[in-house]
Amino acid sequence: MNKKIVIFIAILISLVSIVFIAVWGTLPESSSQSVIESLVINDYDETNEDGDKFKDILNIVTSDQNVYIIEYEFLPIDAAYRITATSSRTDVSLQVDEVNQKVYAFFDLSAIGKTVTIRIIDKGTQEYDEITL
Repeated sequence: MNKKIVIFIAILISLVSIVFIAVWGTLPESSSQSVIESLVINDYDETNEDGDKFKDILNIVTSDQNVYIIEYEFLPIDAAYRITATSSRTDVSLQVDEVNQKVYAFFDLSAIGKTVTIRIIDKGTQEYDEITL
């Protein structure tokens, strides 16, 4: 009888530890770090009445130099962030450099000279800014 009780206690402790690990793994991250309050792209040529930003890059992006770098800022500086970027065109691929706060837009030859809208988004807060090139 003594062995059965020990085995039962061992199985019970194993089940409780599995449940504890499952609950611990699904808890949200610590909120000790602040979140992004604003995310902005400062380098643009003009805006329209809706506040949409536009930048003329016809002389910057060519068949020899097919990369355009978009710099962005977010506040507060010490905020937790998960930055991604999207493009309105499939022939413009993007790479995000979170450390230097830059998005590299790589233009295929078929996309050079055509309009594209780039949106930079923080996944945690859904704050975003966009620019049309």
